[in-house]
Amino acid sequence: MTPRYGQLTYTSFDQPGGAGGWQVKQTTGDLSPEETQRLASGVRTAFRPVTPLPEYPTPQQLDAAPRRLEYRRWASDAAGYWHTVAAGADSTGRPGNVFAHVLLDRTPDSAPRLRPIQRWGSPAWLRPFGAAAVGRTALPAEPPGVAQVVTRESAIAFALDTSTWRVGTLLGLLDAVAAALEGGAPVVLGAVSVESAAQWIGLVSFLMSPGTAATLNFSTFDRADQLGSAQHAIAHLTAVPIGDLETLPTGFVVIDETATLSLGELGGEPHRTAAGQAIDVTAWSVMAQEVLLDPQSALAVLDELDRRAAQTEDRGLHPAWPLAVTIAADEEFAAAHPEANAIITTHSPAGITPGSPTERLIDEALSALVGHNTPDAWKAAEQNLPGFAGEHAALTYLCRAIGDDTWMDQIGPIPLSANTYHGRPVPEPLAAALGPALERASAAGDPQRLLKLVDLLLRAGVDDDRLTQALTERVAAQLADPHTGPTLARRFSHRLGPETRIAAAAATLRLSCEGATPISDAVLDWFADGSTMPPAAELLGAQPWDPTWTRAAVCGMRAERKPGEADCFAELWWLAANGSPRRDELAGRQIWDPAQLLAVGGATLSTGALLPTLLGAPDSESLARLADEITGANNDDLAVACAALRMIGPASWVQRGYINTHQQAYAGLWDTALAEIGPGRIHPDCAVRVTVLAVLGLIAGQPRPVLAGQLAGDRAVAGAAIEQVLALVDSEILTATEVLATSLLRTDAAEPVDAVDGVLAATAAAVTASRQFSDDDQEGVLAVMMRMAGSNEGTPPRRYRKLVNTALARRAEGRGPLTAPPAQAWRNH
Repeated sequence: MTPRYGQLTYTSFDQPGGAGGWQVKQTTGDLSPEETQRLASGVRTAFRPVTPLPEYPTPQQLDAAPRRLEYRRWASDAAGYWHTVAAGADSTGRPGNVFAHVLLDRTPDSAPRLRPIQRWGSPAWLRPFGAAAVGRTALPAEPPGVAQVVTRESAIAFALDTSTWRVGTLLGLLDAVAAALEGGAPVVLGAVSVESAAQWIGLVSFLMSPGTAATLNFSTFDRADQLGSAQHAIAHLTAVPIGDLETLPTGFVVIDETATLSLGELGGEPHRTAAGQAIDVTAWSVMAQEVLLDPQSALAVLDELDRRAAQTEDRGLHPAWPLAVTIAADEEFAAAHPEANAIITTHSPAGITPGSPTERLIDEALSALVGHNTPDAWKAAEQNLPGFAGEHAALTYLCRAIGDDTWMDQIGPIPLSANTYHGRPVPEPLAAALGPALERASAAGDPQRLLKLVDLLLRAGVDDDRLTQALTERVAAQLADPHTGPTLARRFSHRLGPETRIAAAAATLRLSCEGATPISDAVLDWFADGSTMPPAAELLGAQPWDPTWTRAAVCGMRAERKPGEADCFAELWWLAANGSPRRDELAGRQIWDPAQLLAVGGATLSTGALLPTLLGAPDSESLARLADEITGANNDDLAVACAALRMIGPASWVQRGYINTHQQAYAGLWDTALAEIGPGRIHPDCAVRVTVLAVLGLIAGQPRPVLAGQLAGDRAVAGAAIEQVLALVDSEILTATEVLATSLLRTDAAEPVDAVDGVLAATAAAVTASRQFSDDDQEGVLAVMMRMAGSNEGTPPRRYRKLVNTALARRAEGRGPLTAPPAQAWRNH
């Protein structure tokens, strides 16, 4: 089992038996290479204290020397600490060595939970000085733990020190850090010392929960020139020496602990730093000011804050939330109750311990949030509050709204918040309220109230069979009626959402199909308004009368009645859904997206319906799926031959032996299909494939489609085909000798040439131009020519040798191939 902690040291030293220099010295805790790399890459190899150590410091000076602790959380299951100190000269005598002791926490949310700054000052952090000490230093068995340097007591004493007023600076710092945690500008704190910086970080950390503090990335010491874009991207709070503040890069909120920070008001003027930067005031600082009155009460608040946080999962808590529930529970802080309640209602999390005091407190706050009636609940719900408060407001509003006749009778759509139940379970209180609401709406007799109720619930993501049942029993018959249906459609023309129209359509069309009564055009138009034809991919998984299927049915029926105004695919799909013989007729009229043909039957379509798309669509994944389905069904030889043409690439055609087993049978079928479709409808991807297979047929001595010569007459098709044949040669699926031999034999033959011969000749020319043909290679070409010609003579004819020599000579002279297609073959068809 991998331990929770891993450790690493990084410094400049001489590795025994290895090279010296900056490197990882030691690791423990089964660090993976990735973990080691991440930890090592975070090391700062420059550490420049404001006052450098002497060359030979005393033990007292070493104890008082500055040190740097950086904490960084980069994943839910990973956080790191980088403890860095000056280490004097390295083994070569070079000054400025740095020793980094790095700690990895693989489960930072596990117990015992602590605030990362509490590890500051732990005696377990290694701090060697000098080459000898660095060389003999070894990692401790236990990682650095909680020290007694930054504690609740020390942080409160620091904040309330009567000799230096720090509360004002703290209030601005809290609000600046809150903004940084939300993705705002990182904060740079000018501190008089690293000890002071650690206490400031401690104050901020103790005023939030341990879990939230574990997400606060900080550094106790950096220099201005080290705060580049990388640090800007990862840090929330960084301390620098006061003297560095004037040279900081832009992009940071800068607070000087020695300067006066002008305090603002919540909802009014912002805080202002000494340099004039604005910091928005939040409820966090208002509440903190209320509790930081005396050390005893402040410590009691911090203790209670942790108890409240422990009654949650303490993951993702807003930094002000634990303080808010602490204040809300204490009447001594009544002046800050408005701010506390605002935080509670806005940021309360889910997962609060049932029956805990915090849960009771939240319930009281949320009850106040949603008031006593539907308008009160809507006022809360329309704010779309995050977290548990938003969920509670939305649920309370829906439960009240569906039972409030006055609210449901308002003109126009019933309002709805952004918190809905699409893709997740409906809460039990809403499910329980649904039945009585449907009964009351149905009993009214007027379908208006029922339709508005269903509309609200469907828009809210409620998926419940009782809604469908109510529409079927109370609304469908009226919409299907040729007299009442159009009246209802006009009445609700723009008052119901598409989800409700489609749900009503499913119930109505089902009833219409059973009774063979056609739906009026007005009702059908109302069903379709706001809905579009679903993509073919969605329809593959649709089931009759589900929302996707019903949308398609509505669009399809409308397209069938108004073919000139609608989507052709909608009409095709509807014909297929009804088993109409017109399906194949319409499918054969044009070239479709292959996914659309898959959605209307795929291989069950006739060959005439499939051919335009098989030959006219571009190469695609959906075309490959259609072709695969056709070959699997094996319903018609012509369709299967064309499917094989599109789904099997030239390499596989050769490697699987199809060039010898299938091409003789398929070549004639391809010609039949090409002639039926016509060259103008053949997609270039298909034309290239036919041309390449025709060239392969020439090489293998197999038939080729006659019409391939016409397709290859297109320059773009010919060029692409040449590239594909050359790729077969490069991958050694074809040999250069057989390409050249075939081309030369075609030159020697008395047969007329066409554009396919031109493609072969151009390929052969490219092959000879890019390769050196030795004497043995030339003899190999001659041998292949003899074999292809069926000659049993021992010696090749002199004309063969002359052809080879001439071809290679033309290559050397940079001249074109021996065989070129006639000029008229290159015109576009």
